Amino acid sequence: MLRRLLPIVLLSLAALAGCAEDAAPADWMGEARAAHARADEALEREDRGAAREALEAFFEAEVPGRVAKEDARVVRQDVAFRLSRLALEAGEADAALRWADEGLNEGRGRDVFTANLLVARGRALEAKGEAVEAAAAYHDALRIND
Repeated sequence: MLRRLLPIVLLSLAALAGCAEDAAPADWMGEARAAHARADEALEREDRGAAREALEAFFEAEVPGRVAKEDARVVRQDVAFRLSRLALEAGEADAALRWADEGLNEGRGRDVFTANLLVARGRALEAKGEAVEAAAAYHDALRIND
């Protein structure tokens, strides 16, 4: 959980420091934290549907134009990773793969956000019985972690 929250906290601080006169990026970061909090609360109630809805609503909302592209990428990738993981836990490999790919479509970096999505993609492919493709996704994640 800390690994998921730390990037959002760091991005929030960066947004607040760089955008004192412009609240849109800071507000958007706050919305990301709130979506994760709603998902956490839903999961505590064992309501996976509500958790998924909270995260999907954030992911599908438009990113304010003043949010830096790289900030938007990592925040949206973090949400897509969590959605992929929720889908996989529910036995929905196709949905897990779709969310991993949605996150990767945001762009790729040599960071934990991209690596997490590659691992999620690998797990989804493995669940679908596509071992060779899964191995390629895992390999790509390992290359980032080096």
